[in-house]
Amino acid sequence: MKEKWISSIIAGAYIAMGAMVYLSIPDKIIASFFFSTGILLVLNLHNRLFTRVCPLAAYDRSYRFSDMAIAWIGNGMGTLIAAVLIHFTRFEAGILERVKEIVTPKIGDSPVSLILLGIFCGLFVAFAVFVGGIRQKQGSFAQIFYVWLFITAFVFCGFEHIVADMYYLSVYTFNFPIAPDQILKVLFCVTIGNIIGGAAVGYSIRRLDTSAK
Repeated sequence: MKEKWISSIIAGAYIAMGAMVYLSIPDKIIASFFFSTGILLVLNLHNRLFTRVCPLAAYDRSYRFSDMAIAWIGNGMGTLIAAVLIHFTRFEAGILERVKEIVTPKIGDSPVSLILLGIFCGLFVAFAVFVGGIRQKQGSFAQIFYVWLFITAFVFCGFEHIVADMYYLSVYTFNFPIAPDQILKVLFCVTIGNIIGGAAVGYSIRRLDTSAK
C-alpha cells in the first residue's frame, strides 16, 4: 500500500515538472512539446498517474477503483508539494501570468465544456499509454515519438488533464483569489471527463485485442 502512495505522489510531481517547463516557454508549440517530459517519466518509471491507471483498469483490470482513488489523491499531493516548494522561489514570479491565463478560462467554463475537454484529453493520454507506453519497447525512438505526439497534441489543443490542472490550481490558489466551489467544479468535471475518455479507449482496445485472437 505504501508503494502505491509513493508512486502516485511521485507521478504527480512528474506532471508538475512538465507543467513548469510548459509555463516557462513563451511559444505555445514548443511549450506543448516539452510538457511531455512528465508523461515520459511516468510511463518509463511505471508510476501511478491517474490518467494512466484509468485506461489500464478498463483494459485488463490490472487496477481497481481503490487504485484510481489512491492515484488521484496521490497525484494531487505531488502537484501540491511541487507548488508549495516553487512558491518559495523566484521561479514562481516568472510563471504567474501564464498560470492566470490558463486557470481563468477553466474556472469560468461550464461543467459540460470541462467534461468534454476532459474526455478528449483522456482519449489522447490513453492512446499515448497504449500506442507509446505499452506497444513499443521502453526507451525506444518509437515510444518517445508516439508519447510526444499524443501528449503534445492534447496540450496544444487545450484539453483538460486533471493532474496538470491540480498543479495550475495550486499555484493559482497561492497567489490569486478563487472560490472553493470553482476549484471543486474544475476538479470534479475534468476527473469525470478523463475517466470516460481513458476508459473508452481501454475498453475498445480490449475488445479489439479479444476479437483479433
